[in-house]
Amino acid sequence: MPQFALGLAFQMRIQESIAESRRAAELDPLSPQIWLDAIPAPVWERRFEDAKDLAKRSGELDPSFFFPTWVNGWIDIQAGKVREAIPELLRAKSMNAPAFAGAWLGYAYGASGDHVRAQSELAELKSKALRGYVSPFNLALIYLGLGDRERAINYLEQSYAADSQWLGWLKGDRIFDPLRSDPRFVALMKKLRFEKQPPR
Repeated sequence: MPQFALGLAFQMRIQESIAESRRAAELDPLSPQIWLDAIPAPVWERRFEDAKDLAKRSGELDPSFFFPTWVNGWIDIQAGKVREAIPELLRAKSMNAPAFAGAWLGYAYGASGDHVRAQSELAELKSKALRGYVSPFNLALIYLGLGDRERAINYLEQSYAADSQWLGWLKGDRIFDPLRSDPRFVALMKKLRFEKQPPR
């Protein structure tokens, strides 16, 4: 049910997503993941403080879980507070988080103008890719933060070929707004059946 709510949010079916999240929370209020999966819906509606409250609930249920910390940084990015996101993303990365935490950190560095640290995160991800799988989506994020739209779309297309679950974020996540008029991105959205763009 929480994953269903998340899927509805990815399709911008906001009110349905909220209803499913509430039902899931009633059935299992002690699951930190349920509160996390409810977060995209209020974020897409620009209700950032409500989203932060959900992250706080999740973090209180499991203080060792990296995801509530990461999602606080992600919410700041969605609110246009990229610099403020960096400390949260750094802390999440230090909590044994998967590679995507470093990718979002690299995006935040790049988007805030710190290209040296963004390149460092990029190099770290590429090094990890030599020893195991790293999703192309992660590399796309950092290139997007660095303003390299062509490489960002290259890696998003690779993510599509790899059937990455992260592509669900493309419709609502504001960081992809600079790509929305690019023909290759438009074609990718059509492949994902995300042709209709969210209201801005």
